[in-house]
Amino acid sequence: MSHPTVLETNESGALQIPARFLSAGPHARFRLEREGTVVRLIPEPQRLLWESASPGERVRAWRNWVASLPKRSAPALPAEALRRENFYD
Repeated sequence: MSHPTVLETNESGALQIPARFLSAGPHARFRLEREGTVVRLIPEPQRLLWESASPGERVRAWRNWVASLPKRSAPALPAEALRRENFYD
């Protein structure tokens, strides 16, 4: 049988729970529910970036995503290859 983990509040009264107990990644959100002496943490569904971010934050996220894409070493397709009549050659 495993030993219980004891949690203690810090100087400001905040309670920190180690991530391994929550099985959640960074910035996970939980709803706190209290029933008498029992406290429950209920995972909140993750919101998509476009639902909660400002336009500037969405632009930064898109630019970061583009910057993370692998760089191509092959030359780009010539414009001629993208013409409709050349698609089926």
